[in-house]
Amino acid sequence: MRHLVIVRGGGELGTAVAHRLHRVGYKVLILEKSRPSALRRELSFSDAVYDGEKTVERVTCTCAENLKTALSLTASGKVTMLVDPTGRYVRKFPSHILVNTLDGKEDESRRPLPAAFHIGLGAGYCACEDVNCVIETMRSYSLGRIIYNGRCRIRPTTEDVIDDGGFLRAHTEGTFKSPHTISHIFRAGDVVAEIYDDSGKTIPVVTPVDGVLRGLLHDNVRVTAGMAVAEIDPRTEPANCCLISDKARCISGSVLEAIMAFETGGRP
Repeated sequence: MRHLVIVRGGGELGTAVAHRLHRVGYKVLILEKSRPSALRRELSFSDAVYDGEKTVERVTCTCAENLKTALSLTASGKVTMLVDPTGRYVRKFPSHILVNTLDGKEDESRRPLPAAFHIGLGAGYCACEDVNCVIETMRSYSLGRIIYNGRCRIRPTTEDVIDDGGFLRAHTEGTFKSPHTISHIFRAGDVVAEIYDDSGKTIPVVTPVDGVLRGLLHDNVRVTAGMAVAEIDPRTEPANCCLISDKARCISGSVLEAIMAFETGGRP
């Protein structure tokens, strides 16, 4: 029996998981917050919250207006998104598998929720305590490893660099705006975006390296100092901005393996 899979978080990893599971025949529902802040928007179903639907590598996710519509869309086999930041609708779907991509960043994301099987991505979860298993998400020899007892590795405290790209961060609290679109190519020193602080002052966000704009927040999103607002990939290959990364594919494959092992009785 194939269970419905509920994915909390429609960012890059949640999208890769939903994409793979849909391709092999699982029904997938994604729960997202009302103002998603995923940077890699061309690779994130979370953009469906803003635009009604989002297509990533020929798979389309539709954002449902309410629970009734979500139930109908999910039953028809469509990848469906529902605005539900706290997971309150989880109990409305009997006999499901829950995949939590929120990395335990907030206490709310670790709150116990009913599920036949619960998978957590990242070091914020502990197998046998918060979830049934966790999957390593940090680039290392253990990337994608399924852990049934314990935690993943803790990320280093230094700023992370993902897929050889670099995050650009806000220097102050304010409202984010950019005239550019993902896949735009920049030279070092170019202004990528601007932050409008509460006093009306404009603070530019400048790239220190040449590269292609791989990630960018939506305009008018409220940001805080230190928050990642854009990402520059120095490889300067615009096509990569629309392709699910090797890391995300690895992790989504591990999620599929864990689900199939559970459904066939291979693991507890």
